[in-house]
Amino acid sequence: MAKSIINIVNISKRFVHKVLLDNVNLLIEEKSKIGMIGRNGAGKTTLLKILMGLEEADDGEVIFSDDVRIGYLRQQGDFDDNEKVIDYLTRVTGKESWKCSKIASRFGIDHIKVNNNLGSLSSGYRMRVKLSEMMLYEPNFLILDEPSNFLDLNTLIDLENFLTDYNGGFLIVSHDREFLKTTCEKTIEMENSKITYFPGNIEDYFEYKEEKEYTIKKYNKNIEERKAHLERFVERFRYKATKAKAVQSRIKQIEKLKTIEINHPAKNVRIRLPEVPEKKGFALISDDLAVGYGDKVVAKSGRIEIARGSRVAVLGQNGEGKTTFLRTIAGRLNPVSGTYNYSYGIKIVYFGEDTYKNITSNDTVLSYLKKNAKQGLLTQELLTLLGSFLFSGDDVNKDVKVLSGGEMARLSLLAAITQCADVLILDEPTNHLDFETVEALANSLRDYGGTIFFTSHDRTFASLLADTIIEVKDKKLSLYSGDYEAYVYRVRLDALEEEEKELEYQNKNNAKESSINDDKNSNNYEERKKIRNRLSRCESLLKKHEKQIEDYKKEESEILKFFETSSNYDDEKSKRLLEVKKLIEETENEWLLVNGEIDNIKTML
Repeated sequence: MAKSIINIVNISKRFVHKVLLDNVNLLIEEKSKIGMIGRNGAGKTTLLKILMGLEEADDGEVIFSDDVRIGYLRQQGDFDDNEKVIDYLTRVTGKESWKCSKIASRFGIDHIKVNNNLGSLSSGYRMRVKLSEMMLYEPNFLILDEPSNFLDLNTLIDLENFLTDYNGGFLIVSHDREFLKTTCEKTIEMENSKITYFPGNIEDYFEYKEEKEYTIKKYNKNIEERKAHLERFVERFRYKATKAKAVQSRIKQIEKLKTIEINHPAKNVRIRLPEVPEKKGFALISDDLAVGYGDKVVAKSGRIEIARGSRVAVLGQNGEGKTTFLRTIAGRLNPVSGTYNYSYGIKIVYFGEDTYKNITSNDTVLSYLKKNAKQGLLTQELLTLLGSFLFSGDDVNKDVKVLSGGEMARLSLLAAITQCADVLILDEPTNHLDFETVEALANSLRDYGGTIFFTSHDRTFASLLADTIIEVKDKKLSLYSGDYEAYVYRVRLDALEEEEKELEYQNKNNAKESSINDDKNSNNYEERKKIRNRLSRCESLLKKHEKQIEDYKKEESEILKFFETSSNYDDEKSKRLLEVKKLIEETENEWLLVNGEIDNIKTML
């Protein structure tokens, strides 16, 4: 039986008239890998702060086992830009430099970067330094609050790989479905001041919710039909003395028949955006565009052509120039050199951090949206949209000046989208949205009539929305030939290759520096363990591709069978057949790459 390390007992927390946590109970066992979801304001961060001792509960207590050591990912570090990474880690943790280097290498900070100054690192690599610092304290349980909000894709994949191999437990709050699906084995949802615990991953949890909702709806329907039948009997014989006893019996039966309230409706967020007319032609053409600040070039492109109606994800590591590019094509920054041009008469709207942080309006939430949204939208339409963006009831009458940063960001994002522009430029639109709203927004933006350029750390959002990719890498802006899944796959392979190179270096270095056999054997064991873990990840990826190929071929067979047996032409099925054939080819190519990678890894064992 697994040992419990954290026991949350009857925790309650109230803010003014709002109850965030109401007698919450949870038992966390060692090595539990838990993903926590819930809407904004549900109390997730409050619970984490109570666990960390940063906030006090009104009632209840948290009991820790004697041997629990919690690691908490700090968003801020005591950084000196002129200090080397290795010097910083040894200073703040008190650990030996060899140990700091070893832990840092697990987060992609190789033997070269560990000797770089902190000021020369991108924000993604700075976050890797903080992850290294956290792990040097040797925790056995980790708490990560929305890591995907400030980790770039490369760093997030490195973190995923680390968590997959991690021997301890963790609790992660995230709205990134892919991240939770990859790392977590159990799920917690916070809603209506309570906790729902599910002993399975997030995909299984949503399936469970849907099945439960279906069962309850079916039960409620039967109850309503039974009540209606009894009520008809009562109405028919209410005034007949000979049936008085039977009528009273039916009335008592009706009183006992109760429907079940659905407290956790599955996927209940729907966002209906105003219609934007679709137009043909190109949206943007750039030639030799160099973006940056002043004379400093951050990234440069050749010729890029974007068709109208495209959903363009701008991807790359933090610090490479994604935001600089978006701000340039939004007209917020002048190009360093080169040109970019939109089609004549295109209206452009930009959303970014600087959009909402500088708002000084005296409006209420509703009046601010009315002023900024496209003229002619009905008040009820705006209220419905505000509700989808987590403004409901009296929230719509709040003064804009008293909104939190997250509320301001959501309102500003909605104000940008409802302007119904031909081109939407969105810089990290999902950072302040909850899990369900992220997916609902992505689904609604897929039907948006205009062109969308965006950058987002949320893989679920990007994979649902993107159909075109501009990659920012090594000071170059270029169109990526594959889709989003192919891009993520390539980043994973790059991460494995970098890990192998660093592992090879570490092995050579250890062989030179270590003359103690016991230490050498221990190091070899650890390295073999890492190789086996990488092999296991690749084999899992291989099985995933095999399952995808099997599913695609099954779908292909079903479509072909339709055309064989039907005399009617179906344009949609014809298009889908071409898509499936392409998917089969692409997935088989990916299978070959992973299979080759497995062969390479096996030679290292």
